[in-house]
Amino acid sequence: MSSGAKVTSYIIPEVTPGVTPGSGTWDTLRLTGNAMTPTVNTATSDEITDSRISQGSVVTSTDIGGDLTAELSYGSFDKLLEAAFYGNWTANVLTVGDVRHTFSIAKNYMDVGVYSLFKGVHIPTFALDIPSDGKVTVTFGTACLDYTDSDAPIVLAPAAPTSTPFMSNGNVGTLLVDGVSLEGQACVSAMTISLDNGLQAQRCIGTDKMGPGAQIATEAAITGTITLAWSATAWGIWKNTFTRVPVSIEFPITDSVGNKYTFSFPAVEVDGELPSGGKKDLIEVTLNYTVAKIAPTITRAPYVAP
Repeated sequence: MSSGAKVTSYIIPEVTPGVTPGSGTWDTLRLTGNAMTPTVNTATSDEITDSRISQGSVVTSTDIGGDLTAELSYGSFDKLLEAAFYGNWTANVLTVGDVRHTFSIAKNYMDVGVYSLFKGVHIPTFALDIPSDGKVTVTFGTACLDYTDSDAPIVLAPAAPTSTPFMSNGNVGTLLVDGVSLEGQACVSAMTISLDNGLQAQRCIGTDKMGPGAQIATEAAITGTITLAWSATAWGIWKNTFTRVPVSIEFPITDSVGNKYTFSFPAVEVDGELPSGGKKDLIEVTLNYTVAKIAPTITRAPYVAP
């Protein structure tokens, strides 16, 4: 029998996609869940015989992937963010680019001695959720090129996990729309960010790999939601639904030590419906936004002691 407390995950960058490095340091991932798994696709026989019983099935392909979920903490997922954005941290700034990053990820069931290895791990999707009351969470989707497993440990001496504190809605700083603070004007109660790289699996025959031959990124679609207390300011932002005039959004998330990420969206288009509610309800408007033309950035700033 196995316990979820004994499912550990480790990651190492690859030089060649789908090839686990023979040397280097594995990092310990701080996760709340690892749903990575190979999923077999099959085709059932249509043969007509003297029996009405199914004649079985054959494997046609295998999809390998699943979500990695975690509580946001500074410095713990910077490599995964690079992979999701197809970019590199440059002077502590990350934006959407065309750089492919792949990893090998080990998923270990430590108490029963089962060790899984996912190769050529791409990050096709990323989501960040800031609730009205609770922890800031992140979800990284994965799509892989190959999979193996073993009853012998794959990772022998991983690096210790980061120790930075995880973040909550209380760590979110002043939100600016077009450079103007919404404090006292349109209280922000919740926000989400979603990135989808439009990754598509390219199937190849004549290969001994379990997964697809390649994972190819297409359009990077960045969307999300922002929930505002209904006010004259919120109404003014909502009216951009009709004009399609983009607005800019920027906000920091600073942990209890002083490490900070600043999320900047220079141009987003908003959509939404007029809010409604009963006489005992607080009226809020949820706006859907879509990044248009200008890529967003994440800026990281580690705490520096005075």
